Amino acid sequence: MQLMRYCLSPNKLAWLREELGEHADKLLAAMDKAGSQYLAELTELQAGDLSAGDSQLKFAWFQQKLALTTRLTDADLANLTPLSLVDVRVELVSSDKLTALQQLSSESVLGFDTETRASFEPGVQHPLSLVQLATSDTCYLFQRAVLGERLAELKPLLENEQILKVGIGLRGDGQALKRDWDIQVSPRLDLNWAMAQLGAGKEVGTRQLVAALLHKRIDKPKKLTLSNWQQVPLSQAQIQYAALDALAANLCFWQLIDKLQGFYGKTTVANKPLLPPSLAARLASYFLPA
Repeated sequence: MQLMRYCLSPNKLAWLREELGEHADKLLAAMDKAGSQYLAELTELQAGDLSAGDSQLKFAWFQQKLALTTRLTDADLANLTPLSLVDVRVELVSSDKLTALQQLSSESVLGFDTETRASFEPGVQHPLSLVQLATSDTCYLFQRAVLGERLAELKPLLENEQILKVGIGLRGDGQALKRDWDIQVSPRLDLNWAMAQLGAGKEVGTRQLVAALLHKRIDKPKKLTLSNWQQVPLSQAQIQYAALDALAANLCFWQLIDKLQGFYGKTTVANKPLLPPSLAARLASYFLPA
């Protein structure tokens, strides 16, 4: 549990490190250890008290939210195992393989992301270059430079109300598809929004989400982020980068469901729901029955 790192603002953490240097992390660790020990002792004291069940549930919920929304430092992230495409199939969809859309249409949830060639000239905006869609074990890459006008055939899938499209920071992706192809991506769930409902103070981002939910590291080198996504063929590094983004969104969504499952529908003695109602409503159909 990283209680103090969660409670302190980035400015306060920066000040603490400036003042204490290498001792700052030791102080935070000691405070976190003391907090964890206190909660453990409190839970143990209440274990035999049936009336304490409400408190135990609230403490468990508190710890879960803390684990999900505490931001890791760069040093913490560096120690994590990288998220990889091992056992995941990646397919660059060509015009003669658009049957992939039929396979994707049977899914209930798809990881979703897009890439657009960066512009370094004022007033110049490149069209959307790539759409990535992922199941839990397969990533499909739809490149405009390969498919041309046939990219429009994604419209029925991306507008299918029975398939949730999940991603991280989806505003720009949705705007690009609407602008270039008149595709209104719906329904969609931005995992940044979901984490904000749990108490994250600002947009969490892909790296922190993958760390919190998958306990993995995903690297986002600017060289690839700003690369030419219109080129054919895409480099292996570009393919891996693009596929991992969509895969991460899918995996993070299902991990979030798993971590929230035990708290869905639970209330305190005061009949206050543990899960924020707005989040519970959006995710209700993905939880298993109690």
